[in-house]
Amino acid sequence: MYGRMVAWVLTVLYAVGLAGHIASDPLEQFMAFLTPGVICLTGGLVILPSLATGGRRFAIWAAGTYAFTFLLEAAGVASGAVFGEYHYGTTLGWAWRGVPVVIAFNWLLVINGSICLARRVVPGLPVFLRQLVPALLTGLLAVLFDVILEPVAIRLGYWQWLGGAVPGQNYLAWFIIAAAAAVFHPRLWQPAPVAGCAGNLGWFYLVLQTGYFALLQLLWRLGAG
Repeated sequence: MYGRMVAWVLTVLYAVGLAGHIASDPLEQFMAFLTPGVICLTGGLVILPSLATGGRRFAIWAAGTYAFTFLLEAAGVASGAVFGEYHYGTTLGWAWRGVPVVIAFNWLLVINGSICLARRVVPGLPVFLRQLVPALLTGLLAVLFDVILEPVAIRLGYWQWLGGAVPGQNYLAWFIIAAAAAVFHPRLWQPAPVAGCAGNLGWFYLVLQTGYFALLQLLWRLGAG
């Protein structure tokens, strides 16, 4: 019941966000202003079942992944050595060391969703491939998400790249970071994918976000916004 209710809430919120981003410039700016809060609200609804069912192991993984990705973002902003030369705008809210604190939470959501989807796609594997294949697939899914996200993020002022072009280094970093974090996810150490609210909401949120950014780009290109 919880999973279905949250799925409906997420769908409605993203539908409203989509309409707001293509309606008018002032409304688009208002929707952009709401972005950090929406990520925290929707992400919290998605992660809650995983915390409830995954217990300490998932909580440790989540905290470690948040810290890991935030530190890499901070290093990337400071040096350009991780993702390439870029800087964050003000759209994603409060930042520390030039990095919005919400960005690592979204990393956590994307990686968790990619893992849930990867385990759903490859449910049964020999023991020696049980972590490797889903981890690699998680990296690929995360890169696909970022490819679709980048044009929207740039237009809405999430971040900007030096020279305006997204470097290939960024996508390589996304793959390595997501795959590395996936290896330690509790779900990858289970003999079979665990069905239920936590896993279903994880991959649903990833698919919903990906579809949202893809559709937003399409509507912009068609001149709706």
